[in-house]
Amino acid sequence: MHKIFAKPLFLGKKVVFLPQCHSTNSELVDIARNSHEPEGLVLYTDHQQKGKGQRGNIWIDEPEKNILMSILLRPKYISISEQFYLNIIAGLAIVDTLKVFLGDQVKLKWPNDVYVNDKKISGILIESNLRGNKLESAVVGIGLNVNQKNFALSTASSLHIQTGRIFDRKEIMESLLVFVEKWYLKFKNGSKKNILENYYQILMWRGEKRQFKSADGVFEGEITGIDENGNLKIKTAIEEAVFRIKEIEFIG
Repeated sequence: MHKIFAKPLFLGKKVVFLPQCHSTNSELVDIARNSHEPEGLVLYTDHQQKGKGQRGNIWIDEPEKNILMSILLRPKYISISEQFYLNIIAGLAIVDTLKVFLGDQVKLKWPNDVYVNDKKISGILIESNLRGNKLESAVVGIGLNVNQKNFALSTASSLHIQTGRIFDRKEIMESLLVFVEKWYLKFKNGSKKNILENYYQILMWRGEKRQFKSADGVFEGEITGIDENGNLKIKTAIEEAVFRIKEIEFIG
């Protein structure tokens, strides 16, 4: 067990720290399925050996440099069709945390990445346990590049690269939990419209003509938002098309 986080109301009041693990999401998914741990349990590590990203990608980190954490939620009031809101909630929380240092440069790239100056600084992975048409539990995994200086990919960045500063990861993590809790409670209280309005304001490339790639080839279009199931809406010269996560690729 590790020190609890004081500022949030219920997130991080029970904390598990692992010096290293395969994946914080995998560890917390196992805990959620095999125990009655309360909502708000946080598990984090200094290094993931097999960190998981979206679409089966691996999240690679430098030990003791970044935030690698997973949060246990039990949002039984959320239907399966609404679970995409958890991605939005986590994304808005990351942006709120980062904009203190980076201002309006921080954007959300659909469906679950956070970018600053066109470089990825954070990713989100939600893993849900369903019961009927409701969520029994959900593990919200967040990877945030904080003090890492060098990356294998030129498309990655960190708070340190953007500001030249070294940050206290615990302080950043606590701020992140406060904002996750804020947006989660807003959703619980029925503020879906407000959540979507805030999401649209920082949605990367929204309203811009860009190149995309689908099964039919490369095309030009303009992101107009998301539909009621969280799928991406793109307006082309011919129509407004809707794409699920694995059906569209961002070209530039």
